[in-house]
Amino acid sequence: MLKEHATEYYAAKNFNGWYVFGVLAMVVLAIQLITGHLPDDELQAVGRGRLRLRRVHHAGRRVGWLIRYMHSTGASAFFIVVYLHMFRAMMYGSYKNPRELLWLIGMVIYLALMAEGFLGYLLPWGQMSYWGAQVIVSRSGRSRHRRGAGGVDPRRLFHLGTSR
Repeated sequence: MLKEHATEYYAAKNFNGWYVFGVLAMVVLAIQLITGHLPDDELQAVGRGRLRLRRVHHAGRRVGWLIRYMHSTGASAFFIVVYLHMFRAMMYGSYKNPRELLWLIGMVIYLALMAEGFLGYLLPWGQMSYWGAQVIVSRSGRSRHRRGAGGVDPRRLFHLGTSR
């Protein structure tokens, strides 16, 4: 079994360093998931449908800063690795026949990652999050002055979990 799956595995002749970015993206994603869940932030109901964020840091005060910075830096590293993975796919023509469906599934995953990155940017609930949401929502082509006509007001994003 070891011989079939590890030592004599058939690989393409043009297998090179560009093929490592898919696995590297998976490793960085695992790091993101681990560092994102280590602080154990919990939402707690405070009555009448309102939520409050209760922070419980099991990681301790000594390494909490390291976990936060690993997570914030890992987000940028993740997108760099994903872009290099997409570049390799375009360079080798992996979007062509017979792999069109695989390419489209990858693009759906990429759009989901972009949406998740945007929502992760909103989580700190600070000035950077608010103005980042202003810029990203304004890029959607809808004016915030036309809210009745389907425009999105970024201020509404911050009222979802806060109490009034």
